[in-house]
Amino acid sequence: MKKKIIASFFVVAALMLVVSQVSFAQDMEGKIGIGARVSYVNYSDDDLGYGIDADFDETAMYGGNLTFFVHNYLSLELSVDYVETDFDLEALGVSFNIGDLEQIPVLLSLRTHLSTNPKVSPYLTVGIGYYLNDFDVKSSIPAGYYLDPDDSFGFHLGGGIEYFFNEHFAFNFDFKYMWTNVDFDVSAPGYTTEEHKVDVDAFISGVGFKYYF
Repeated sequence: MKKKIIASFFVVAALMLVVSQVSFAQDMEGKIGIGARVSYVNYSDDDLGYGIDADFDETAMYGGNLTFFVHNYLSLELSVDYVETDFDLEALGVSFNIGDLEQIPVLLSLRTHLSTNPKVSPYLTVGIGYYLNDFDVKSSIPAGYYLDPDDSFGFHLGGGIEYFFNEHFAFNFDFKYMWTNVDFDVSAPGYTTEEHKVDVDAFISGVGFKYYF
């Protein structure tokens, strides 16, 4: 996972160096963009102790976003996405699926755009997020067992590139790493409800299109 993150940062940094030879000629200040994006999500595993690991499957994420250019080199992006992934518990080499975790990440990102040519705008991003979490217990789990996740806060870092076909339409590629901890209320027959914290961190890379007006 760490190697993938480091490699992605180097790739984007190299692309930024290649395209950042001419100052940004297109005037973006005050423009608003509406977009849609599909992403690939690779979750990190979490050690829960007692030799048990929490393992989330790789999956796709879909969403929309709204961008506002405060300045030619500074923009804000509000995005809302939806992702669902299988939640497995692994111990002694045996993995068992206990259900599906659903998340709706609501992210606010600050994007710093680097000098580039009129059609290509590489950027770095940092932001915060609020995650609406829900869990669907697998039907094979005995009655009386449930997991109830709380909503959570988190933050993210990343970067990306926007390619402008014209003054209105742009293609976007970006990546980010998101950090968030989710508190699960775990209940079983004959036991009191306990709270367990699970790291639901993820590396995300996505592509999308935007319309600016």
